[in-house]
Amino acid sequence: MRNPKPKTGKRSENKARTKRKILEAALELFSTKGFYQTTTKQISLKAKIAEGTLFNYFKTKEELALYFFELELEELIDWFERQKHLQSATLPEKLFAIVHHLLERITPYEEFIGAVYLRALQPVSKLNPLSLEHQALSVRYLRFIRGVLEASEAAQEIPPLGDLGAYGFALFQMAIITYWLHDQSANKEATLALLDRSLKMAGAVLRKGGWEW
Repeated sequence: MRNPKPKTGKRSENKARTKRKILEAALELFSTKGFYQTTTKQISLKAKIAEGTLFNYFKTKEELALYFFELELEELIDWFERQKHLQSATLPEKLFAIVHHLLERITPYEEFIGAVYLRALQPVSKLNPLSLEHQALSVRYLRFIRGVLEASEAAQEIPPLGDLGAYGFALFQMAIITYWLHDQSANKEATLALLDRSLKMAGAVLRKGGWEW
């Protein structure tokens, strides 16, 4: 007699679908009511699920935020790998495209991103950069950036940077997003100009192997 096919795949698909449904409802509420004003009850009603079901997936709004960043990271990596023209681009062009794409993706959720950044300053928050939950995402992103840098190192565009290069870019990106959150210029043009100038300058410094350009 044949063994029945396992249903774990279908179950996993249903769970993933429910998680995305909850996140979509939450993001819509965050954009209208704000991160702090939105309650789990409102999210469950919007997602058309029981509040108890919501807690089975996300115990707090911080866990929802971490899931949002997890999905955005997956999308960013997949997007970059599909951009064949970027594979032969210069390093500043690649890094500009990565940050620009990220900013375009999070623009509809600016208020939410700002609230998350403030929440991350709390030492006990799961959104704090030192929390294990946050670091799990950070390591995956750092490995992605490390791969981008390694391609430029192999092409002798820049000298070997090791893991320090990935960490340095991650810190730079955090600074750019902080600037972006406070940027009042039309279409955030000041942020893009700063991003472009900074990356070109850094590229010139790395090519020369010193701080003169």
